[in-house]
Amino acid sequence: MNRPIKLLVLIIMSLSVYFIYQNTKESNIQILSLGDGLSKGINSYTISEYSHLNYYEDYLKKQNKKVNLITKYSKKDLTIHELLELVKTNNILKRDLMESHMLFITVGYNDLLYKMSLEEDISIPKLNKIIDEINDEYNKLLKEISKYYKNEIIVVGYPKSNKDDYYLSLGVRKLNKILNSNTYIDTYNLLDNRNKYFSNPNNYYPNRQGYKKMYEEIKRIVNYWYLIDFIL
Repeated sequence: MNRPIKLLVLIIMSLSVYFIYQNTKESNIQILSLGDGLSKGINSYTISEYSHLNYYEDYLKKQNKKVNLITKYSKKDLTIHELLELVKTNNILKRDLMESHMLFITVGYNDLLYKMSLEEDISIPKLNKIIDEINDEYNKLLKEISKYYKNEIIVVGYPKSNKDDYYLSLGVRKLNKILNSNTYIDTYNLLDNRNKYFSNPNNYYPNRQGYKKMYEEIKRIVNYWYLIDFIL
């Protein structure tokens, strides 16, 4: 991407978040979370507890903001296709999308696991085909969401796999490249210290420290794009 195009993208994104700020300065902030177990805040022992967005909600409330955090559409095994169908058919979700000021999405990992499980002998060409399929489905999801939600989408990426599997690890990296098309939270590098942020080495989900670390990165990124005044 050349410099003039980069500058244009930065201007457009800045204007977008400025209008979000203007619309929410004197009103409640509605935050909508869509996605899988990472979005829901599943911990290292597969129990739903305090997530990155719960920490972020607390932070905004300390800034004297009234926050409505909606997480009811997130579930542990949610796939892109299931979320797409939900957006298409659930009128309450459509309304929530239209009324939300911020949208966080984490989805795609379950698709990767399922599609890889269908292959007897995974290979680079087969993995690339899977990633292409996920990319197509993800773009359909974003297109459908854009019919109802007009602000910037904040996408939370995936941490490194807990399994010693070359193709799964490569798949997660390729998946994150797909997801890195909006305002993006990079957990792959952020949660690199598995001993610190993952209490159960046999489980994919972070512990409370990990979710708090994700929240800190969200606060840093969102403060920047939302011109800082959004939460002051």
